[in-house]
Amino acid sequence: MAIQTLEPHLVESLQNSAREILETMVFMTPDNIEVVPEIESSFKSEVVGLLGFTGTRSGNFVVRTTEQLARTIAAKMLMMDPSELASFSEAADGFGELVNMLSGNFKNAWVANGNQMDLSVPNVIHNGEVRVNSEHEGSLRSCVRVTVEGQVLDVGIHFESKH
Repeated sequence: MAIQTLEPHLVESLQNSAREILETMVFMTPDNIEVVPEIESSFKSEVVGLLGFTGTRSGNFVVRTTEQLARTIAAKMLMMDPSELASFSEAADGFGELVNMLSGNFKNAWVANGNQMDLSVPNVIHNGEVRVNSEHEGSLRSCVRVTVEGQVLDVGIHFESKH
């Protein structure tokens, strides 16, 4: 079974989107952004943000990290200290908005390539597991790993096969 990765310019767009969103909207400067293999289509993490899409191809954005980094991201977006967040649901709202911004930014590059993409709303799962449908012949998936403040944020995109 051959799972393919996105075209290099689209992977670069994913990297650029991650840097731009973190720097301008979250006020965090990434230490490193690298392309990493997206071997699995099942994810278990402290925080998983999932946003589905349809259009030229259907699929999912899968953004995952630790609860600590999700809280930090949400707090910085709100110009607060992470300890000021009353509950994880506040952090989940902020993290969901990050997923929304990352996918929207990538959508611009996808559409500029002559494609169509309609985004759903983000879902944030706390201490859970997600499985996406990207294991069939013709599927595409890529991931960029962002290291920020010594922690990791993985931003993956999974296109289902064209059946």
